[in-house]
Amino acid sequence: MSGPKRRRVTTLTFVLPRAARVMFVVKQLSPVCRIAAHFAVTGHAGRNRIRFPRRGSKLQLDSGTYRITARTRAGQVVQRVTIVVVEGGAPTRDQIIAARAANVCGFAATSGSSGPSSTSNPAGSLQDVQRSLTPGKPSASGPSEGVLASTVARAIRPVVVALLALAILLLAIASLPRPALSDSRANEILARHRTEIAGLGTAAFVAVVIVLLS
Repeated sequence: MSGPKRRRVTTLTFVLPRAARVMFVVKQLSPVCRIAAHFAVTGHAGRNRIRFPRRGSKLQLDSGTYRITARTRAGQVVQRVTIVVVEGGAPTRDQIIAARAANVCGFAATSGSSGPSSTSNPAGSLQDVQRSLTPGKPSASGPSEGVLASTVARAIRPVVVALLALAILLLAIASLPRPALSDSRANEILARHRTEIAGLGTAAFVAVVIVLLS
């Protein structure tokens, strides 16, 4: 687009599978990064052609590079085109290629130069750098403690399994009937210490439950 602002007009085309409301966003990419305009049109199924700027619009684009993106309400992109607005006569092919590639928005987002805080509060930026260079105290739930807890849990897991097996074995022995063993001496020992064996089995089982719940 070239010439006086009031005569800078182009035609945008897009295709829709069905009639839909289409929202257009005009973003200037160079020499500044900003939203220049936005508007909506109702498109029909098939190829659509619209005049830009719209008739009756007071939009006047300054010289620069612009990206026009058209989306349906569902978010589907139906058109994305880059245009270059120049003053005076027609530019050369190389000038058009360079202008279409110009985009300061990425630089502004990376450097933070377009944000108010980066220019209005340099002391805040210095404080952020100082905080990043100053070693802080490790937090109560830091990653090192998490790794240590995981290591301890893996270490005691076999102990818990063995203790549970011992509890089951002792309780099973304590519940055997009096003549269950072929050895009379073993039956006598079982009859004499049945209560102690049951108590040990119960204590081991309680210990396992405490460890699992802690």
